[in-house]
Amino acid sequence: MSFFKKLFGKKKQPTPTQAAPVIEPSPKITPEPVQKEVIEEKPIEPTKEVILEPVQKEVIEEKPIEPTKEVILEPVLEASKPEPILEAQPVIVEKTNEPIPAAPPAKEEKAANPKPGKGRYSGKFEVFPEAGFFKYRLKASNGEILVVSSGYTTKNGAINGIETLKKNAEIGQYEIVTDKNKFTQFQLFNANGSRVIVTGEFYETVARAESALESFKKFVSTERIDELQEIDPSEIREELVQATQVEPKSNGKIEIIKEEKTVRAVLKASNGEILFSTTPYASKASLLSGLESVKKAVESNNFRVSKDKQGRYQFVLYSSNNQVLIAGETYKTKDAVLSVIDSVKRFLFQAKVIE
Repeated sequence: MSFFKKLFGKKKQPTPTQAAPVIEPSPKITPEPVQKEVIEEKPIEPTKEVILEPVQKEVIEEKPIEPTKEVILEPVLEASKPEPILEAQPVIVEKTNEPIPAAPPAKEEKAANPKPGKGRYSGKFEVFPEAGFFKYRLKASNGEILVVSSGYTTKNGAINGIETLKKNAEIGQYEIVTDKNKFTQFQLFNANGSRVIVTGEFYETVARAESALESFKKFVSTERIDELQEIDPSEIREELVQATQVEPKSNGKIEIIKEEKTVRAVLKASNGEILFSTTPYASKASLLSGLESVKKAVESNNFRVSKDKQGRYQFVLYSSNNQVLIAGETYKTKDAVLSVIDSVKRFLFQAKVIE
């Protein structure tokens, strides 16, 4: 029995020691994931290098800007990049084709000019009786009066005068004139500058007179003409002047003023006040002949007093065939103009001519 005990005893002793070595392989598994984590961190570096590469691409894209300038300056390089030029052209063509449907309304406006109430910028002429004459006036589309003609003996004469106005508006000469009271108007002369065709309204500034001139050029081509039997009393601009007798005086003077290409005359009273200034003439001889026509018209008392939309008054002297010879200075009241007319009669005939 002791023999068996010894045998069994020897076999049981190694059993507790065998359990420990069998469990030991597990710690070998734990270090392996640590190495995997280190491997995953390494790909981060190549991603940084990839981010740097697009920066170089952007620099490469900026370089083509220089060859585009060279293509414009050097026709030899046009063949290298013709496509951008061809692509820009169809875009422009498409834009210009879009407003084509709007062309018919523009034609309708021109066709509608002769008809009342149509055409945004049509404007119109009105022929009407005033102060023993027939006149025409041009109105903008908003109703503003741009010009009023001188008088005609018949209605047909005024209508024909509109055609004369349109012709001279294209070939005539324009001038901006400011009187001694600092009021400004534009004047239209015939082609050689020898005759006033029409004068604009008076304005307080040169800029407004210039703006009125541009409006006149814009609306003068209208074909619409309205014939009026009469106008509202508040719209009457001109009236006849009753003849008066004054005693002539010799202490007035006529100053001959030579300009660059023309010459004109200014009548002054004994106190130096300007009574009127003639239109420009091509020569001194033609000016003196014109002054004789002025004297005849003054003797015939062919004066009329006119008022503009600013409420300013002035006298207008007509020739025997109803052409405007002289347009006087502007004044605040009608009585002031009548007083100037008497002064013209008083000083004109015996005035000394001074060059």
